[in-house]
Amino acid sequence: MKQYYLKERDALEHSRKNAGSKARNDVEAILEPLGFEPVDVVIPYKKVKTVFGAVKTTFSNYRFWKKQVQGLGAGDRLLMQFPPRSHSALFPDLMRKLRRRGVTVTFLVHDLETMRYKDTSELPFMKRVRIYLEETRLIRTADYVICHNPKMKQYLVGQGLPEKSLIPLGIFDYLTAYDPEAEGAHRDKDGERNRVIIAGNLSPEKCVYLNDLGNVDGVRFHLYGVGYKDLGQENVTYMGSFLPDELVGELRGDFGLVWDGTSIETCSGNFGNYLRLNDPHKLSLYLTAGIPVVVWEEAAVADFVKAEHVGVTVRSLHDLGDVLAALSDDEYDTMRQNALRISRLTRSGHYLTTAVTKGIQ
Repeated sequence: MKQYYLKERDALEHSRKNAGSKARNDVEAILEPLGFEPVDVVIPYKKVKTVFGAVKTTFSNYRFWKKQVQGLGAGDRLLMQFPPRSHSALFPDLMRKLRRRGVTVTFLVHDLETMRYKDTSELPFMKRVRIYLEETRLIRTADYVICHNPKMKQYLVGQGLPEKSLIPLGIFDYLTAYDPEAEGAHRDKDGERNRVIIAGNLSPEKCVYLNDLGNVDGVRFHLYGVGYKDLGQENVTYMGSFLPDELVGELRGDFGLVWDGTSIETCSGNFGNYLRLNDPHKLSLYLTAGIPVVVWEEAAVADFVKAEHVGVTVRSLHDLGDVLAALSDDEYDTMRQNALRISRLTRSGHYLTTAVTKGIQ
C-alpha cells in the first residue's frame, strides 16, 4: 500500500500576500512526513470565453488528470484537497474509477460553496450548474471526507453523506518557525485588553462590517491585510500587510477577531452565515500567534473556543467593549496560556495528523 496526495499547482502567479494558499501548502508539508507521496499536477491556465471552450477545457483537464493518477492501484490511498483548483465536471467519474480499482479516496475540505450560499437560486444559472457538477456530485464520491467541525459534519450528513465517512478536523494547523512563547506576550503590560486584531481580506466589498467599526465603543482595532480603505475611524489603526509566514509574528493586540458579513450587529449575509459551519483559517492564525480570540456566539468554532477556553464569544460587536472590560487579569492570562497550548499543536500539524492517522482506516 502506498499513500499519495494530489499536489495541485496553479500555473498562474498570484499575490504572495494572499493567505489563500497557506492552508493548502501546510497540508502538503504535514502529509509528507506521514509517508504521503505527491502526485504533482500543474495545469496550464486556459482563458475560457465561450461555452464550447469550457466544455473543451473540461475534457482536456479530465484526460490530463486521468494520466496523472493512472499508476494508482488496489490498496493505495489518495488524499485530495477540496475543492480542486482545476475545474472539471468529470472529476466525479475519475474518483469513482479510482475507487473501483481499489484506491481509498479522501477529501480534505477547505471550502464548500453550497454552504456559503444558502439560497443558490440567487446565483447565476451557470454558476449553479458548476457548483452542482464540480462540488455537490464530487464530494459524494469519496470514501472519507475530513470536514472542519461537528457542525459541518451534521450539515453533510443532512446532504446525504454517510456519517461514518466524515471526520471532523477540529481546526486547521498553521505551520511556522515563529514561536510565540520564545518571543513573549503580544500584550502591553498596561492593564488594557481592548486591542482587537482583524486580519485577512480588508476589502469593504467583502467585509462590509468594517465600515462600521467606528461605532464599536471601548475597543481599538488593529487591521492587517490587503484591500484596506481608510475611512477615518479614530479607533482603527492599519498595521500593514505581510506574507502569511511573516504575519503570525507581526500581530500586535490582545485578541483576534473572527467575524464576517455585512453588520456589526451579527454575522449576516453569505459570508457571515458561512461562519455557522466553517473553520476560518484566521482562527488558527491568531491561536498560533498565542493570541486569544473573539468569535461570534453562533459560529461553529464557538464550541471549540469555549471548550478550550481560548477566548470569548459575543452576540454583537456592540457588546465587545463591555465583555473585554469585564475580564480579570487572571481570566485573560488563562486564555493566553491556553492559546499558547493550542499554538504548540497547530505548529506541529497535530490536527491533520490526528485526522489522517486515527480517523481514516
